[in-house]
Amino acid sequence: MPRTVWPGAISFGLVTVPIHMVDAREDHSIHFLQVRLEDMGRVRSRKICEIEGREVAQSEIGKGYRSVAKARKSRGDDATVHDLPKKKTTAKKAAAKKTAARKTRRSA
Repeated sequence: MPRTVWPGAISFGLVTVPIHMVDAREDHSIHFLQVRLEDMGRVRSRKICEIEGREVAQSEIGKGYRSVAKARKSRGDDATVHDLPKKKTTAKKAAAKKTAARKTRRSA
């Protein structure tokens, strides 16, 4: 049984409710997993290359950044910077972006 840190009472008219405040020493948070609804199998995060479509090992992963002008990638150990290939977009997404850009220009 945990040790009481503060004993007290709350009164509601003629009724008094005793209160005992105790230390919170256990982790009561809930940790969720991602599961497949069909068979409740656990789903894990896999790192997949967008270009080749295969799983990539941690040793093959480098840091990159996206600048305003171009997408670029670099290795953490050398100063060379290479252009990144652009992500494939569908015709619908491209048309939606153009429409949104036109609306933004008109409202400004």
